[in-house]
Amino acid sequence: RILLLLIIMASCNDLEKKEKLADAKLKMIESLIQQNALNSAKIEIDSIHLLFPKLISKRKIAAALEDTILRIESARTLAYCDSMLPKKQLELSVVLKNFRFEKNTKYEEVGNYIYKNQITENIPKKTFLKTYVDEKADLFLISSYCGSRIDHSCVEVSNGDILSRTDTLLANNAANYSFTDGESHWETLTYKNDAANPIASFITQEFDKQIKVNLCGKKKYTYILSNADKKAISETYRLWVIKKDVLQLEKEIKKAQSRIYRINNRK
Repeated sequence: RILLLLIIMASCNDLEKKEKLADAKLKMIESLIQQNALNSAKIEIDSIHLLFPKLISKRKIAAALEDTILRIESARTLAYCDSMLPKKQLELSVVLKNFRFEKNTKYEEVGNYIYKNQITENIPKKTFLKTYVDEKADLFLISSYCGSRIDHSCVEVSNGDILSRTDTLLANNAANYSFTDGESHWETLTYKNDAANPIASFITQEFDKQIKVNLCGKKKYTYILSNADKKAISETYRLWVIKKDVLQLEKEIKKAQSRIYRINNRK
């Protein structure tokens, strides 16, 4: 019995020490939050859960402090996004003035923003580079070629020694499409987002230079990109960047609002 009593007393002393250590850490966390050292506070909260797994009451306090941090961060996110979103929306509305929105509601779930001089009926040539952005802020780059068969599978743009090149699209890739309608042979490559970015960003950066387009495949075809197409592609690239920013800001606002709502409604 004496041994059992000693064990119980030692256990109580150990528990008391752990509770004091946990309380000290909780005070430190409160102090860190007041000092706006939120990342350090999160680390200390994690340590409480790790070091004192059986101190449920202390862990509940730590969890409440974690909610406090999340509420602070979410409020800051909301404030920032709410201030930036109107500016980006205004910027977007200005850029969109030179685009036409196209959507066949019968067949398409997502509409596209197409620069006015690259609308299909406004393109007089059969070999060209075209870009557009859809409602979900996806960027598409299309290389269209018409002539004798070359089986082109990638696109290269260059200005002197500076160049950018797309990935190779093999013939069995759905984004590599070709057909012959009797007299003419048509080839089309379609690149999306990151795959389209290198060409679109290069044209935007080298806008004031002469840009050569090389269609590479079993044979090679070269042409100079017109000023009108350089303008269209660079403006579409700009639209893509702004549209992504707007959607991301809207997404962050919803996430922050959702986090605050969940915290405020926790039992």
